[in-house]
Amino acid sequence: MSDASFDWREFLGRWQDEWVPRADEDGGEAAVPLGAPGADETAIVAAEERLGRRLPPSYREFLAVSDGWQVDQSAAIYRLGGVADVDWFGDPHDMASLYEENLDDDPREEDVLLAGMWRRALRLDTESDASYALLDPGDSDADGEWALYVYKGWSGEMPDRYPSFRAYMETVYRAFHADRAERPDFVNATTRVQDARVEEARRLSLRGRYEEALPLLDEARSFGRPWSGVLLDQVRHLLAPGSEGLAARGSATAGGAGAQGEGEHWDRAVAEAREAARWGPNDAAWRVLRDALPRWEAPGPWLIAPVGLLADPLLGPMITPERGREILATPRAGESGSAPEPVPDLDPPGLAWLTDRPGNREPFDGYRCVWVEGADPARLPSLIGEDGAGLSEPTDPLRASWRAPKPHEREGVELWEDRAVVAVGRTGEGWAFAFDGYSHPSLSTLFRSPAVDASASGRAVVVWCDPRRPTPEAFHLSVAEHGEELYSFTVRGTEIQRSGALPEALDPARLFRPEDSGTDGERRALQALHTTLGLSLPRLALTRGRLHTFTTRSWTRAPGAGEGYAYLTFVRHRP
Repeated sequence: MSDASFDWREFLGRWQDEWVPRADEDGGEAAVPLGAPGADETAIVAAEERLGRRLPPSYREFLAVSDGWQVDQSAAIYRLGGVADVDWFGDPHDMASLYEENLDDDPREEDVLLAGMWRRALRLDTESDASYALLDPGDSDADGEWALYVYKGWSGEMPDRYPSFRAYMETVYRAFHADRAERPDFVNATTRVQDARVEEARRLSLRGRYEEALPLLDEARSFGRPWSGVLLDQVRHLLAPGSEGLAARGSATAGGAGAQGEGEHWDRAVAEAREAARWGPNDAAWRVLRDALPRWEAPGPWLIAPVGLLADPLLGPMITPERGREILATPRAGESGSAPEPVPDLDPPGLAWLTDRPGNREPFDGYRCVWVEGADPARLPSLIGEDGAGLSEPTDPLRASWRAPKPHEREGVELWEDRAVVAVGRTGEGWAFAFDGYSHPSLSTLFRSPAVDASASGRAVVVWCDPRRPTPEAFHLSVAEHGEELYSFTVRGTEIQRSGALPEALDPARLFRPEDSGTDGERRALQALHTTLGLSLPRLALTRGRLHTFTTRSWTRAPGAGEGYAYLTFVRHRP
């Protein structure tokens, strides 16, 4: 951290010249002398002989310019002493023992240094709010700088560490600025420089050069400059989509940052993308937005990106970190620059991704789906929905399934019925789908495929995968057209039931083999369905998005003579 080019006299002189009271301070506006005449070399050497150590470079250089300093009242440390005041801390409260007790069997190096700091440290403060400024000779770098720790005794927090005395002073100087940034009379060379950097960062951001803008905004924000935080938050929210509080904060601070943008072209693109996203094809929706991004216009001077997308219930879930970076790297709002490399589509093709099971909802450990070729997804409730079923507003399918009443909670519904809450959408190949990956029912022997009902006006396909134990893994396929089943099969462990003229590519004996392990057979079957019938599902929409839902008719039939069923309900009792 030592830097021979750093000018302590200029730095401290600027700080003194810029000093004004904080907005909540009482008293007059008279200038306050923050420092004192610098100590000569003889006095500094005498202090070092008294202490038995040569002082670290940046602290030594500071003392030669100012023999002590008044730190801002809001900084916990009020005044730093001069050469006659500094002395070894001596750990009067035995803090070292407390910190050593908390070291585990394999402590981190920084924790060991902190535990030993209390007995080694040099105390710099002479006035404080029950706080200490401690220089640690045992925590030094290649330049001979000692780390400085500020311990606020009333906070209950760990000490703040700075790599050197200079780093600490620069941080306090920035805090001095930030604490007065709202004062209308607080204008000086430093505020003008920082405000110019904010404006430069704004233009760089609109040109797609956000990486160059970030350090400018970071520094300006540390000085508390107006709008620096608003711009920085927009960049960071797009780099890490899903952050909380974006819409409210953006709208309040940027004069409408929660809005999508302005311009007829962009508005049309957003409407088109929302229409695509609400039926599932997120990649298609993203391509619409990507093409429109260069013509996006900011509705206010301090909006640099369409961050309102993140708060949109349909479009927000499809903005991943990769797509957020692409937004930021795209020149927009009339600015020019190089276009970024497009982010590849995020939805994997086909269905095989359903077999990748990390143990959470993404993707699904069990699932069932109905596809109807060439149909409008809005028509599916009339084909396979319960009486009076209609599409919900776009919602989280998982929550919709969890909140759906169980058979025993619904009047007129038999306990054997298995009515599913399904997410509805459209695939890129033109199939409408109704998907349930949330209720996790077992594929029972009373199963009644909805393929026939779904095929009233064309071809329909039903797949049900039930991979759970201890029952054998089960996989069902049925295909119907114009109200008649064409073929089907059900695999339970090593047992296969089939009907109709199955295409060779969908022969279950070829897809599910005795030597298979794990999801081999399932994956093979899903790949065959994709290549043979063109079936797919939009992973991003099903796992992160919002889709329309409805409740189907029962996937099981009434038990016949000699057949039975069981319905289990689990209730948590509190002691």
